[in-house]
Amino acid sequence: MPPSALTGWVFDVIPDANGMTVWFRTDAGETVPLSAPFRPSFVLAGKHLKETTLKVASARWNCSLARGEGVGFYSGKTVPAWTFTVAAPALLGTVVRKAEKTFGSESLYNADIAPEQQFAYASGLYPFARAEVEVDGGTILSSRILDSPWNVDAPRPILSTALLRMEGTGHPGQRRVRPLEFVADGRTHTLQWEDGADLLRDVLRLLRKEDPDLLLTEYGDDWLLPRLLALAGRLRIPFPLGRSRRTEPEGDVRRARERSYMSYGRVIFRAAPHLLSGRWHVDARNSFLFGETGLPGLVELSRLSGIPLQRVARTSPGTAISAMQVATALRRGILVPYKKREPEEFKSGLDLVVTDKGGLTYLPRPGLHENVGELDFASMYPSLMDRYNISPETIHCSCCRPGLPVPEIGTHTCRKRRGLVPDTIAPIIVKRRLLKERQKAEADPSVRDTFKKRQTALKWLLVVCFGFLGYRNARFGRIEAHEATTAWGREKLLSAKEIAEREGFRFLHGLTDAVWVKRDGATEEDYRQLGERITEETGMPIALEGVYRWVAFLPSKRNPTVAVPNRFAGTFSTGEIKVRGIALRRSDTPAFVATLQRTLLERMAKAGGIGELQAMIPELRQTVEEAVAELRDGRVSPERLVVARRLSKAPEEYVANTVAAKVTRELCGRGVILRPGSKIRFLLADHGGRAAGFLDGNEVPDVARYEEMLREAGQELVGIVDTRQTKADALPSCATYRR
Repeated sequence: MPPSALTGWVFDVIPDANGMTVWFRTDAGETVPLSAPFRPSFVLAGKHLKETTLKVASARWNCSLARGEGVGFYSGKTVPAWTFTVAAPALLGTVVRKAEKTFGSESLYNADIAPEQQFAYASGLYPFARAEVEVDGGTILSSRILDSPWNVDAPRPILSTALLRMEGTGHPGQRRVRPLEFVADGRTHTLQWEDGADLLRDVLRLLRKEDPDLLLTEYGDDWLLPRLLALAGRLRIPFPLGRSRRTEPEGDVRRARERSYMSYGRVIFRAAPHLLSGRWHVDARNSFLFGETGLPGLVELSRLSGIPLQRVARTSPGTAISAMQVATALRRGILVPYKKREPEEFKSGLDLVVTDKGGLTYLPRPGLHENVGELDFASMYPSLMDRYNISPETIHCSCCRPGLPVPEIGTHTCRKRRGLVPDTIAPIIVKRRLLKERQKAEADPSVRDTFKKRQTALKWLLVVCFGFLGYRNARFGRIEAHEATTAWGREKLLSAKEIAEREGFRFLHGLTDAVWVKRDGATEEDYRQLGERITEETGMPIALEGVYRWVAFLPSKRNPTVAVPNRFAGTFSTGEIKVRGIALRRSDTPAFVATLQRTLLERMAKAGGIGELQAMIPELRQTVEEAVAELRDGRVSPERLVVARRLSKAPEEYVANTVAAKVTRELCGRGVILRPGSKIRFLLADHGGRAAGFLDGNEVPDVARYEEMLREAGQELVGIVDTRQTKADALPSCATYRR
C-alpha cells in the first residue's frame, strides 16, 4: 500500500524496542498506535577529552559517535562536544552510567533527558501537538506540525473520562473492603469483589464499552490497580486496561518505583505510577497537579513541557519548568549539565544579613478594617526575572562591568546576554495573561472554567520557577540569582508602599507581592488609579484584587498583640470571602470544625462594615454554641470528626505514645502498609485514637477534645470581631529595611 496521511493530535508517546510508539488521535476520533524510529543520545564535552578514547568507548557501548560543538552554560563559550547515540531508548540509562563511571559526571551533558522528551524536542511531535503525519505500514515517515504550544486557541479533540474507585471515603487500604464503582457518562456501576474473575471481566467490559481516553482513579496507583493486577495474575486472566490489548495478566500497564521525599518541610509519599498504553491513567489521590488544574491544566503543561500527560500528572510543577528550561537550552545549543556543579559563592555572616532576607513582610496590628484595597503584583518574581534578566549565568557576569545593578546586595546582571531562565518564562507570562483575559471575557461557565484551569497550570509554573533558582539540585539554579530576585522584590514592594502613602493612603499590610491600603472615602476607582500609578512608577504591573467591606488581620495564638502576616479573613465588596491561615484551610481540621468556620464566615460576609459585623456577635456566638450542643448530643457522625495526619517517618521509627503513633501501630497490626509521607485518618475516641476505616460504631468520641477544637475555631473568627482594636497602623517586621 502507498503511504497515507493522517491529521490529528499526538495523544501519547511511549518508548519501545525500536524507538517510540506514538499514539495518534485522528480527526475521525480513532486513537491508533504508530511507530517512530528514534535513538536517544547524550553528550560528552570538554577540551580534556581525547577522541580516540571516545571512539573506543562508543564501540564498546554499541553507540554511534558524532563530533560537534556545544555552548557552556555559564561561560557562553564554545567547547568541543561528542554526541553518543544509543541503540535503543531502554539502553540510555545504562550507557549513561557507564559513561559517568569512565569519564566522570563533569564531562556529561544532556544525559538525563527522558527519551520521550528527546523525541519531542527532535521531531516536534510534542504531546497534544496537532500534526499531519505520513504513514507507511504503521510507521511514521514524516510529520508536519500544524500548531504551536503557545497558541491560546489551539483546537483540541473531545476527550472522555471514566472514574474507577472504591465505594466510601478514605484510603481503601486503611479500611474494610467495599464494592468497586465504575462511573462513566453519569452512570455508576457497582461491582462486587466476591467472584474475582467476574469482577475483572466486568471492569474490562465496561472499559471496552465506554472506551474512555482518561481512566481516573482514587488511590489507583497506591492500592486499587496493584490489587486488581495481583488478582489477574493469580487467576491468570489477561487484564489490558489500556488500548493495546496485550494478553499478559498485567496487560499493558507500565510500573515505576514509589518514593518518599521532603518538600517544603513536609514528607511526601508518591505511590508507584501505573501507566497505560493508548489510554491515560491518572490517580487523583497521587497527583497534586490534577487536583489544582484538572485535565485542561494537565494538557496545557504536557504541551509546554514535552512530558507525556501520565508522567506530568505525577510530577511537580518544578519538573515541568525544568523540562522547559532544558528545551530552551537545547534550542540555543547550550550543553545541559548532568548534575548541578556550581557551588554557592562564599559569604560572610554580614553578607548573609544583607542578601539572605527573602521577601519583604510587614506585621499589621491585629484588628478589623473596612474599605480596604488589596493590590497584587502580577507574577512578581517571574516578571522581575524577565525584566531584569535574572538567571544563573547572568548574575555577576564578567562581560559587563558595570552591568545592571541589583538593589542593596552589591551584584549585577548581564546587559549583553539574554538569560536562559527569563527566556523560558517570558512566553509563559504572556500566555497566562492572555488566558486570564479570555477567562474574564468568556460568558460560557464551562469554557470559562477551562480557561481558569489552564491559566492556573501556568501560575504554578511561574510560582516554582523562582523557587528553582535557589533549589540546591536544580541544574539551572544559583542562590545568587534567587537573592537578586528577592532584592528587586523588596525594592518594588517598598516603592509601592511609599507611592501609596504619598497619594494619601494608609499602608496596613504588605506581604511579598501584595499590599493592603485604605483611605477614608476611597472608591474602587481610586484604588484602581493607585494601582495604575504604582505600575507606571515601578514598571511592574499591579492589579486591584478587590476592595474589602471588612478585613481582619488575625493575631498569633501565642501572643494576641502580634499578628501573623499570612493569617487574615475578609469579605470583598462582591461578597466573595478570602481567608488565609485559619482552621478550615488546614488539611488536618475535622470536617465538622471546618464547617463551623465556613458557616460563621458566610454570615459575617453579609456585614457591610465593622458596625454591622460587631452587631452580629450574639448571633455568631450562638452559632458556636449550637455546634457544641450538636456535638454533645451525639448528632455528629464519626466521619465528620475524623482527623488526618501525614507520617513524617517510617512507622517503626515512632517511639512516643501519641495518638497518631497508636493509630499507626493499629493499622500496621491490621496488615496496612504505611510509608513516610502516608496519610492516616482517625477518630479521637476512647481516650486515644481509632483508625477511621475500622470503626464498628461502638466508639465514644472524645467530646471534650472536639469541643475544645470547636471553641478555638469559633474564637479564631468571633474573637477578632469582639475587639476594640479596629484601627491600627502596620508595624514593620525585622525584614523591613530603610533605603
